[in-house]
Amino acid sequence: MNVVLINPPLSLEDRYGKDMQKFGAVSEPLGLAYIAGYLETQGYHVRIIDAQAEHMGHEEVVHSALRDPDVIIGVTVLTPVFNAVKHLCQQIKRSRPDALVVLGGPHCTALPERTLEEIETADIVAIGEGELTMAAICAQAAKGDWSQVAGICYRQNNRITRNTDRGFIKDLDRIPPPARHLLPMHKYHLTASRVSGSDYCPTIIVARGCPFKCSYCSRTFGKSFRAHSIERIIAEIHQLIDTYQIRQINIEADTLTANKRFLHGLCRAMIAADFPSRLTWTCESRVDTVNAESLGLMKKAGCWQISYGVETGSQRLLNQISKWVTLEQVEAAFRMTKRLGISIRGFFMLGLPTETPDESRMTIEFAKKLDPLYAQFTVTVPYPGTRMFDDLQASGEIRTYDWSKYNTWSGWKGDDIIPFVSRGRTLEELSALQKRALREFYLRPRVILRFLRSVSSFYDFQKYLTGFWVLVKSRLRPSTG
Repeated sequence: MNVVLINPPLSLEDRYGKDMQKFGAVSEPLGLAYIAGYLETQGYHVRIIDAQAEHMGHEEVVHSALRDPDVIIGVTVLTPVFNAVKHLCQQIKRSRPDALVVLGGPHCTALPERTLEEIETADIVAIGEGELTMAAICAQAAKGDWSQVAGICYRQNNRITRNTDRGFIKDLDRIPPPARHLLPMHKYHLTASRVSGSDYCPTIIVARGCPFKCSYCSRTFGKSFRAHSIERIIAEIHQLIDTYQIRQINIEADTLTANKRFLHGLCRAMIAADFPSRLTWTCESRVDTVNAESLGLMKKAGCWQISYGVETGSQRLLNQISKWVTLEQVEAAFRMTKRLGISIRGFFMLGLPTETPDESRMTIEFAKKLDPLYAQFTVTVPYPGTRMFDDLQASGEIRTYDWSKYNTWSGWKGDDIIPFVSRGRTLEELSALQKRALREFYLRPRVILRFLRSVSSFYDFQKYLTGFWVLVKSRLRPSTG
């Protein structure tokens, strides 16, 4: 049996806007690669079509997907790409009505029944982690009896049925490393602010699950921290070094620093493997999960950058979104991280529910006070599966269910509508605010001088000059996307 897994078409311009696409990421669809790797161990022939990395249109994807007989097609669905997936499914069924189409990913997990209602040409939705569920679907495909497959929602006899949920995988080492050999690895790159120089920087996922309860997060992988064994992680990094000659890596987990025992063990193992002499790494974290001991060990293990989710400069809003950290904790973590020689990326959200213009200003000023090397300001989007989405839907404040508008870079894209705008505020205000925040942060003399001093290659110079011009142009032509 043949299985084709698809990362659907979505251009960088559609995601980030005409100007910001220059700095956007094209990331490996590791979720699909994990599923592919597991299916290969079960004896299935698997292909991955990454339409985003390959710049493929819908017709090209369909032609490639249907070239195999007896094919099962799986498509990953992030909320902003929903409309593209719907169009893709329609074309697949038009060309081959008997093809089995399975959808999965965060959007499907959040809204399984609704996904099947809105995409009538899809047959099954996989809920949660996809490796075991997709294998079970493949095993039952010949019979077409889905009643005993846990973790799915399916269409049968003009009815939509949801089966019992499938539990999360407790032992992540049960599934093999992602099938990177099925991906065009040379075509991927992270956001410009997340890499050091121009060297290729792949991602490795070391853990799943997050114990925290932020209202804007869907926690697709559950609330329990589950990690691969350290031995497995070290072996996978070795494989990446040997296969792709990497000199930097992005270590991915919902919250890498949440489990100190795991973190310290991983760092010591990386040091013992002499990785710090061969590669550096970046990760994401929370300010209330780091201390001097952890940061010092991370630095010794090769960590050069940490991305912290700050979100807002208003303590009231931090409490409202259940971040449950204080502004003082944020400042202390930033000071400590900088003192230990680790660079910082700060994430900030504009337009949170009930946020006032004064609180937006507080967020921008707080970002400037913290002064990370990079700052990212995004417009708040209540994604399906989050408590924020549920609350705003209950209060009638969701403005659109056109999922293609669920994009945090709407200020740069020039969208005519976004899912949510706080009462008393406007889309035009928030769009202008997103651009102004980046201008105010990056066009400070001290920041410009800092970047100029850090230039070590033509690549760096070109990146900084392009960014400078994009920000200046946004001031000269503030109405453009």
